[in-house]
Parts: sequence; structure tokens; C-alpha cells
Amino acid sequence: MNGRPMPDQDPTPDYERLTIDALAAAAAAETDEQRHLLLDQAAIYAALGEKTRGYALTGR
Repeated sequence: MNGRPMPDQDPTPDYERLTIDALAAAAAAETDEQRHLLLDQAAIYAALGEKTRGYALTGR
């Protein structure tokens, strides 16, 4: 393996979609514990998305 992504693979996850999905799952969670875990995960995805966009804008 040469470390390069396959042509049909996007090397960057869609953090916006992951955030939205985690928020939707949190809204449907049956327990507070599940809701908190999913909200934490959504926050992580949102932060990673912001970081990724920052790198894209600055070229780093």
C-alpha cells in the first residue's frame, strides 16, 4: 500500500454530515446517558470539521 487513497475514496470524512447524524441520534436517544454521549460525539465531529476547514483555508 502506497498511502494514497483509492480514486473513489474521499480522504476527508464528511464531518458536517457526521455532526448532523450524531445530533439527530441524540435527539432520538432514549436515555440521558445516550444523549450526552451522542452530543459529545457531535461536538468532536464539529471541532474536527472546523479544524479541517481551517487547514483547507490556510493550506496547511
